[in-house]
Formats: sequence, C-alpha cells, structure tokens
Amino acid sequence: MDFYPLISDFFQRHLETTSLAMDGLAEATGAAVKQAAEAILNERKLFSIGLGADCAGATALVSLLHRGVLRERPCLPVVELAEHHIESAETGVYWAGQQIQALGQQGDVAFVFAASLGEPEIQRLAIALERRQVGAIWVGNRGPGLSMTVVDENIETRLTLSGTLAICLARLIDTHTFGPLGD
Repeated sequence: MDFYPLISDFFQRHLETTSLAMDGLAEATGAAVKQAAEAILNERKLFSIGLGADCAGATALVSLLHRGVLRERPCLPVVELAEHHIESAETGVYWAGQQIQALGQQGDVAFVFAASLGEPEIQRLAIALERRQVGAIWVGNRGPGLSMTVVDENIETRLTLSGTLAICLARLIDTHTFGPLGD
C-alpha cells in the first residue's frame, strides 16, 4: 500500500485549516501568553490540563516549560493535570475538578487542552475553575472565556493544532517571561 497520498492529505488538511484560522489564533495566543506570564511574575501557578487524547498537548506544555525551550532558565511553576488512562471523560473531568479544588488559587491560570471534550465536560471543568478563581485558557475547543481553536469538526485537526499550540505557547511564554532568545 502506498501511504504517500494519505500522509499528504493529512498534513495538507491541517495546514489549510490552521492557515485560515491564523488571525484568530494569533490574537488569542498572544492574550494567553500575557495572562500566563502575568501569573508567573505574580508567583502564581500554571495548570496544564489534558485528559485522554488531550493528554499529549498538556504533557508537552509542562515538559517544555519545566525544562526550557532552546535555553537554560529556571523551571516555571506548572502543575500537570494530565491523565491518559481514564475510564471516561466524565471520570477524568471529576478527577481534574478535584485537583483544581485542592490546588487552585485565585490568580492561577489553567491551560485546558479540550479538543476531545464535549460541551458537558467543558462546562464542568469551567465551573471547577471558576469556583477557585483560576483563569481558563481553552486549547483545541471553545470554552467560556479565552479559547484557541479552529472551527473544525474533525478531532484530528483539533488535536494536531493543540500539540502545535503547546509548543508555540511554551516558546512564547519563555520569551515573554525571560526576554528574547540570544544568538
């Protein structure tokens, strides 16, 4: 079997969708970076939340912010709330909500990777975050407040974009917090 056409179609679809959504993504991503940097500079925590397939984006963001992107620097205060092995989205959201209830404080910021979550799960997480006054940034799906997503029903597209945004966010947060990268 020749996989080239399938691979080409996969990447072409995602590149076109991302390209068409760039204006909205750039504005929301910039606002998210400012919000995250403000939390860091005010000695607040960042949360990176991802359940099931969304775990990959959440884990990538945490790893890059802990270890740095392209330079050595102090570790940033990021709490990973990611679980790949969940029984159901409902169980995962319940677990994440409990963690936010226990760890969240006013002024903290949560990146919620939600490409595979439905509206009921998004609303339950939003309520948990609001109760603790944790700012929410939704990646891969629309949630209340700031969202970074594309209007696309294809979950592959949303998950691919979420992973790419995790890398972009880590680099921009690093640059905004610690200054431009040296040569």
